[in-house]
Amino acid sequence: MRYFDQALVNSNPRAHGRWWNEEVVPAREHFHNVEDNLAALSNASAVLPRDAWLDLDNITRRVMRADEGQVWMADLMPLAKPVNIGKTVHLNRVSSDAGTVVRSMSGQVPTPMDNVNYDYRGTPVPIFSTGYGREWRQWNSLQSENFDALSDDQEAHVAKIRRDQAMYVLDGDANINVDGYTAYGIRTSPLSKAVNLGDAVGGADIDLTAAATTSDEIDTFFTSYLGAILDDNYITGAVNLYVSPEIARNLDRSYSGADGFKGGTLMSYLLTNRRIAKIAVSFELSGNEFFGFVPSAEYIRPLIGMAVSTIAVPRVMPNANYQFHIWGAMGIEIRADINERTGVFYSTVVNA
Repeated sequence: MRYFDQALVNSNPRAHGRWWNEEVVPAREHFHNVEDNLAALSNASAVLPRDAWLDLDNITRRVMRADEGQVWMADLMPLAKPVNIGKTVHLNRVSSDAGTVVRSMSGQVPTPMDNVNYDYRGTPVPIFSTGYGREWRQWNSLQSENFDALSDDQEAHVAKIRRDQAMYVLDGDANINVDGYTAYGIRTSPLSKAVNLGDAVGGADIDLTAAATTSDEIDTFFTSYLGAILDDNYITGAVNLYVSPEIARNLDRSYSGADGFKGGTLMSYLLTNRRIAKIAVSFELSGNEFFGFVPSAEYIRPLIGMAVSTIAVPRVMPNANYQFHIWGAMGIEIRADINERTGVFYSTVVNA
């Protein structure tokens, strides 16, 4: 999840800077103008000071460092593309191959004219929102707490929206469909490649979490089985792997127990494989769950319609409650060529 800050605005002033200047800043200024007017008429001690925004924004960035999908979201955000908030679906175009080469000695043999064909794929960009508030009389009782209660509310709600976005990246939302385009995630997109660990025909027939599964069997799975899937998709770049704690515990074992002496842990040995860039662990995964992607916008990228920000609801009466909205717009685009070759994959278990 990407939160509004000065670095984000500076990185793309045309998209993020425009949203900041036209939406976030005016909304916050309007809130404080209303608060100033209420203070002039009633009790100034019940007004939220302007410097509270600095406190809330710093807390937001600190919370975002928690796990809750950060292991893969941190790798995806550098690949993100900003899109206009008015665009509910982002389209990407793929083209076919074209051309026939004719060999001759004279160069006079007729050459067929050809051109590429196009296909268009769409990715919805939904808005994620949550909110919190405090009863206006309770606000006065919390003055001595230096806004700690609001800070706790901010932490909890940002954590919720942050995790929700991370889970959306994984599984999408089947209930979101815009103009025939469904909100898919890594594990639900028809463009992602399923890696079957089960014993059905073509499956790897391996349990990556079992103590009985040897280090050599796990090494062979990543080298040969997963490697073949990557080769079938013409993937030459190294992939990021995100695994469950159960798989990680098996990868933490000493590799010297394998046939022939091999020093270090199994995980460190797997990282010598040219196909693997990194192996990260997330508590959002369990059992035989893992997924991965080539960390390149050629294969996957978040679409940021609006970076996450916190906006207060203006109070029109002195006895109105304090309410805050946290929201952002994001889609996840799984990219593949016209033949559906891609660098995004996930594990599944299908048994015969």
